Amino acid sequence: MEPNDYVNRLRHAMEISENPRFSPEYIAQCCTYAENLLKQGLPVLFDQTHIRKVLGMAAPRLCDYHRFTIPKHNGSRIITAPSRKLKLRQQWIYQNILIRKEASPYTHGFVPERSIVTNAILHIGYAYTYCVDITDFFPSITKKQVLPIFRNMGYSGSAANTLCDLCCYDGVLPQGAPTSPYLSNMICRDLDDELGAMARRFRGIFTRYADDIAISTNQQQPQLLDALGLILGKHGFLMNLDKCRVYNPGQPKRITGLTVHNRVSVPKTFKRKLRQEIHYCQKFGVTAHLENTKAARSIHYREHLYGKAYYVKMVEPELGAHFLDELSKVDWPE
Repeated sequence: MEPNDYVNRLRHAMEISENPRFSPEYIAQCCTYAENLLKQGLPVLFDQTHIRKVLGMAAPRLCDYHRFTIPKHNGSRIITAPSRKLKLRQQWIYQNILIRKEASPYTHGFVPERSIVTNAILHIGYAYTYCVDITDFFPSITKKQVLPIFRNMGYSGSAANTLCDLCCYDGVLPQGAPTSPYLSNMICRDLDDELGAMARRFRGIFTRYADDIAISTNQQQPQLLDALGLILGKHGFLMNLDKCRVYNPGQPKRITGLTVHNRVSVPKTFKRKLRQEIHYCQKFGVTAHLENTKAARSIHYREHLYGKAYYVKMVEPELGAHFLDELSKVDWPE
């Protein structure tokens, strides 16, 4: 529906209504409100009641989330995942509201047509690279920071608060909600701009992928990490000192899990392990291989290996295609 059609239909519906609240002034105010949102390509949401009707929902409850821990190579991470129904509503918010707003040019995570590859490739050719991880990235972003995002789009206080309640858990962004990554990008726009300006002062480049920050320069900058930590603190974040890495000239860099030297590639250990797993599956059979390795992922092992191969294909297309071809030759059990 065209914006003018929507506004005209809204005006007509309110004018013929018998609701005593619908004065000419109030009708004009509602039409202006709707027109402002429609011009931005945003859905018209007047208040909490309207949002509940649009999304077919009652008020969000604490039980709409469940927490679990996933292992990492250097510890574990707590995931706060929404229920299936809440996740669908969050996806609606992402697809109809958040994605309509342009992301910072510095961020490469969770942005269409950007990836870990576009993030890493920009650091090729620089002598020094400083990599930093932000501690507890999503939980560091509060509802107080999220609210202005929706208010600045033009949503009413009631609508903005309701959208915040749908996107936040315990007053912060939950790691596991489909809205959290893009909201974090929007909230970090000022941070990105400041870090980008700092990198330019050092005649270098800055990129961010979620909580992973990388700054590359051609001259050693001993004061860079201290300056970076101060800027992060100013924006409410802490630098994870255990994950700070400085790469010197000629040294292969590891940025967002990828090896960056003269080109961007998947780490050799990852490719070697995948090649070995495929070989054993072809030689001994999948069942025997899993029994020999005492692997715990036998149920989804096929998907596990294909996921690895597609990951390689994203970074190194020819090698990834080769792995996929080899996987197609495996005699997979029913």
